[in-house]
Order: sequence, then structure tokens, then C-alpha cells
Amino acid sequence: MNKRLNKKVIIVTGGNGLLGKSIIQRLNKEGAFCINFEINTETNVDLSKVNCDITDNISIDKALKIVFSKYPKVDGLVNNAYPRTKDWGTKFGEIELNSWKQNIDWQLNSYFYITQKVAVHMAEQKSGSIINMSSIYGVVGPDFSVYNGTSMTMPAAYSVIKGGLINFTRYLASYFGPQ
Repeated sequence: MNKRLNKKVIIVTGGNGLLGKSIIQRLNKEGAFCINFEINTETNVDLSKVNCDITDNISIDKALKIVFSKYPKVDGLVNNAYPRTKDWGTKFGEIELNSWKQNIDWQLNSYFYITQKVAVHMAEQKSGSIINMSSIYGVVGPDFSVYNGTSMTMPAAYSVIKGGLINFTRYLASYFGPQ
């Protein structure tokens, strides 16, 4: 396999999940050194794993300080973490407003904060790439028929969050693209 990402340093949030593990595995095959920002891990010596709660700005700041001190050049950020409340997936008419607000905050605001910190660093080094994991449901309405006969539903906040991420990514491309 072509090692097109040879020696690139890439932060992946939520690297212990199904998608996160696959993302890290693929990036490693391409030659990248991945730093897994994950709440359910301990920080190790080479920083391939860094304890980070992306819903907590102080945790993000501490994790980035550790990474930037050891790896002054960070080439990529993959915003993949998917924090959500315990009642995620509640039917629309039963969603508590505080739960709605918490999910929006945990996902959109966390992506904003870590992206802001890493993007400014990348702009100073004049290179870098940021990937925000979104969904087709950020563009089109969900097909609720796939949930017929199950107790599951498409969470209302999911479409809002994923649609917001798509437009946030467009904003970032316009803002940082010239740099």
C-alpha cells in the first residue's frame, strides 16, 4: 500500500468506537501516526492514546498542550467522537429540552472548540487537513420507514447536528482555504 501519509501526525477523536478504530487503522496503513483522543483511555508515552473528554474545554486544552509539546506539527484532525445523552433516540414528542440542548452542545460546540484550537495551529504552520464526520441525514430528511417494527427512531438532534457540521465545514474551507 502507498504510504502517502508517511510521518503525518493526525488527531482522531473518539478512536475507540467502530468508526474511530477503522479510521485509525486505515490512517496507520497509509503511514500516519494517529493520536486517539478518547475519554475511555489512559494517555500513553508515545501519545498514540490521549485521555480527552471532547465535551470538556479544559480536557481539550490539556490534551492539545501535551500533543503540541511533543509533536509541534499536527497534520490532521478527524472529528469523529459522538458524545450523546443516555436518552439519545427518544421519540420526537418526548425529547426533553435539556437533553436536546446537551446533545447539541456536546457535539457541535465540542467540534467547534477543538477545531478552533487545531485550525489556528495549522494556519500558523501553513498546512493541515480537518475532517468532520457528518451524515447524509445532515442533507436530506431521514427515512423513518426503516424503523418500522422496531423501538428505534432517528434522533431529531442527529439531523440538526450533522447538517450544522456540513455547513461548519464549508465555513472552515472558505475561511482557512486561502491559507
